[in-house]
Amino acid sequence: MSASLTAAYALPLSEEALAAYLDDGSLPASALERAGLFAAALCLRSRQPEGALSALLEQASALFAAQPGQAPAQLAGLCAGLPGTVQDWQRALAAQERVLAPAAVVEQHAAIEAFDVMAFQQACDTTLTPHTVRFYTEAAYQETSEVIGSGERAPIYIERDHDYTDDQARALRAIVANDDEHIDLDAYAGAGKTHLVLQLLASATRHFTYLAPRPSQVQAFRERLGSQQQITLLSQIGFANQVAADAHRRGVLGTDFAPAYQVSRLSFADIAGRIGLQPIGRYPATSVLRIAFDGIASWCRSTSPKLEARHFLRALPYAMLDATPFIAAAEQVWRCMFDPVLQKGGVLSLTPDHIGKWLAQHDARIPARWGTLLIDEAHDLSPAWKQLLSGYEGAVISLGDPNQRLIGRAPRFATGMALEINQSVRQGRYVEQLVNDTLALDATGVYQQPFHGAGAHATVASVYQQWNDVPSEGTQVYGSSWRLLEEAQRLSAAGAAFGIHPESLTQLGREVNRAADAYREMTTHGGSSRRWEALLAECEEQQVPQIPRLFMRGYNREHFAALCERLQPHTQATLLLMLVEHSKNTEFAQVAMAPCCFRTGFARRYAHNPVRAAYTAMTRGSRQLWLPEGALEELQRSVARYHDRKRPSR
Repeated sequence: MSASLTAAYALPLSEEALAAYLDDGSLPASALERAGLFAAALCLRSRQPEGALSALLEQASALFAAQPGQAPAQLAGLCAGLPGTVQDWQRALAAQERVLAPAAVVEQHAAIEAFDVMAFQQACDTTLTPHTVRFYTEAAYQETSEVIGSGERAPIYIERDHDYTDDQARALRAIVANDDEHIDLDAYAGAGKTHLVLQLLASATRHFTYLAPRPSQVQAFRERLGSQQQITLLSQIGFANQVAADAHRRGVLGTDFAPAYQVSRLSFADIAGRIGLQPIGRYPATSVLRIAFDGIASWCRSTSPKLEARHFLRALPYAMLDATPFIAAAEQVWRCMFDPVLQKGGVLSLTPDHIGKWLAQHDARIPARWGTLLIDEAHDLSPAWKQLLSGYEGAVISLGDPNQRLIGRAPRFATGMALEINQSVRQGRYVEQLVNDTLALDATGVYQQPFHGAGAHATVASVYQQWNDVPSEGTQVYGSSWRLLEEAQRLSAAGAAFGIHPESLTQLGREVNRAADAYREMTTHGGSSRRWEALLAECEEQQVPQIPRLFMRGYNREHFAALCERLQPHTQATLLLMLVEHSKNTEFAQVAMAPCCFRTGFARRYAHNPVRAAYTAMTRGSRQLWLPEGALEELQRSVARYHDRKRPSR
């Protein structure tokens, strides 16, 4: 469901001139911009093909230039029945892939006697321009180059011409020129990282290994790549397994167990019994196990060499006061995760983050046989994996967007090069201020330059007052699982056709199981359950009181399974629902952000950074973006709430 973007048709009319006309009827000064105003109004009344528009602009600009005194009469009543704001005009024009032009370009072409439509469009579309990049061959790294058949030396470089943004070309040249460097390449969402990687792989001669977080992303990249002989493609799971297996073969782990990714099929009660985990105070062994898992997950996302009380802040109230027994329990669980006997039976789950932390603890090394490592979505790497990659003998190119790191901060190379790509090729300049105003609410950004929208893309942000005002097609993004469940149930009851992103559906299923189990526990124990009380408090904070009532009326796994059966396949759905954390690495023509995308910061466990979550969602839409009224004001309150929750309990 990604949107295929082409340059929009630019009308010779600036926002400033349109605003002046809508405010007090002031006509643009130049004949060209008057023709642009006339053409824009005509587009709002009916769709105009590009050929007809071009002919109209040439004729109208010549007419207004020849008869300037007739313009007021000819344009009188032009806006009758048309929208009254610049944003409404932009949105309506964007629906036809038409955009207003930059004032400087309009002024430049207005001074030319004859209007050249093609030259004007090219002047407005400067996002991608031709660049020549020099790719070095193997001969460049040899002391003497091999003599080829004609007696000439083998070329040490190949020059290729292609269209790039200036940022892309600059980054590509730096990567090519530094073949043994560790590089943090930070690129805003939609800045064309994949395009850059494809060009690098298609033109370079060295061996590359491309890593992506999930197998599905690897497969999607493989389909775009075509046949390349010097490229290895792996998911982070596959890479973690292979690095761990190599460390095991070399005997650096000090155990007979080679850790590999696995998902336990056992219940918490079974796991606690198998590893001999004991209750702590009022907490039964299953609750202790859950807290231990939360603490370990937080620890694996930190740079700390040891488990500490702060890693339990989200899972355990007042953790700074009484976390010692839970730290000991988590250390026991951690040892069991890498126990050869227990793990041969798959008792405990292991993730790439767990494996990376274990390898870093044992000072494992990544073998140099992988060539140059290209790490996609590297902002979500754990500090342990970043540490392991920092010790890699070959080159590493870490591609990511730190603003999409929803929890914690994106780790950096201790030494190496930092590059930026600030120019978007997905979203237009109409949303540029919105994106930058959003990011300004987060003081932890790493970019030196602001986000730049593409001048020739028709991306418009629209504000809605009621959720029912958003279109019933496209993609809807949610910041709360409960809000997504509520909307899914409403749509299903209304007989609407829609789909849910697979990862969001999986997470939704886990939340339904959690709530159903908590309610059953409450009814089984005579109306008392810490888990149910916690769920009630969570739903009260998030202003979803109907969710507990839903489960009190008997909603359970079977009802959720019935909902799932009615869903459309997510790749074919005309309306797709997803959570913000699963919107990464996606692109859609139309995106509507639910109010819960901005009203966040409540969760005690692994709370998302509200600004980065909102930014991630708002950079998915290439043509139309819908936001609730007062979105940034609500987001500002969420930021304050989020930072308040991060402070240690006293």
